[in-house]
Amino acid sequence: MERATLANIIAGQAWSPPGMDREGIDRLLEAANAEGVLALVNSRLDGMPGIDAALRRAFAIAAHGAAAESMLRQAECRKVLDVLQAGGIPVLLLKGSALAYWLYPHAFLRECSDIDLLLSSRDAARQAAALLAVHGYQLTPAPGDLSYEFLLSRRSFPGAVRVDLDVHWQLSNAAMFADSLDFDALESASIALPALSPHARGLSPVHALAHACMHRAVNVYTGIGDRLKWLYDLHLLAQRLDDGQWLQLQDLCMQRRLNGVCVAGIDAAASVFGDAAPAPVMQALRAARAGEPLDAARLHDWKYMEGRNLVALPSLRLRLRWLWQRMFPSQPYLQELYGSRQGRAALLLVRLRKAMRRLGS
Repeated sequence: MERATLANIIAGQAWSPPGMDREGIDRLLEAANAEGVLALVNSRLDGMPGIDAALRRAFAIAAHGAAAESMLRQAECRKVLDVLQAGGIPVLLLKGSALAYWLYPHAFLRECSDIDLLLSSRDAARQAAALLAVHGYQLTPAPGDLSYEFLLSRRSFPGAVRVDLDVHWQLSNAAMFADSLDFDALESASIALPALSPHARGLSPVHALAHACMHRAVNVYTGIGDRLKWLYDLHLLAQRLDDGQWLQLQDLCMQRRLNGVCVAGIDAAASVFGDAAPAPVMQALRAARAGEPLDAARLHDWKYMEGRNLVALPSLRLRLRWLWQRMFPSQPYLQELYGSRQGRAALLLVRLRKAMRRLGS
């Protein structure tokens, strides 16, 4: 119920809430925080008549904290971009780290838990990690060498907001999407983000929408699901594209066989926030999705999606190594993943139980 209420508020629909007690307000706040839309909902409540004063005040206080974190992360992002610029390392910002500065009226309305960076290669990512290590960023354990990203984290002092850099060298960490678009093509079409930094660039609107749909597909299959902040990104992106850009997206989906994934993402956003995509383009995408390697109707099927990742790898050797790393990742990675200092055998047992539950679902 709380999720539907939040979606209605974000969409600007008329809302006449009954008098909410403290427990009801807390539930709505908790849901908004989980969905990543605290600041966005607060901005909508400000313009709505008849909102309970206690509810308005509770969201204003919570959103103030979220905005303060956003400002700290923004300042840190500028420093990171300055370091990479000085080191001669080209970089693109992904997801909310970029969308906040051109898709939303104010950057703090798009909440982000980390800063997503796309670099041109694994070597470039390693160079970036070395440069950022001087500024306190530490590499967290990775599951293996077949991942397409790693995490760098920094906390300037105890109790401070932790800043996470999600460093990618492919557009997606899922093998099925990793080669969908290369860095050179993305960089040549990228857009400047002067509101953040003179060195900041993000994906073009067309590439951003395609990437948001891929990102959603991975979230669905890994069990993260459809958070409102991501669906609202899709809705705003669909609203922003002009006729020419929709045709570019259609061509891209045909070339990269992303029709089904993009239809699924755009439809998911439309089911919550209303249609924003032109009907002729959607009809063309729907017609072209038949016969694609990925059946987007099965995004919730973990076993199927893991299989698609496996077959996307180009050789038997890589597939066997991917399977081994999925089943038996390193102890440091497992400890980081599960927040536990147990030994490897105990953590592998936890992982096995989770895998068995998924296989049995």
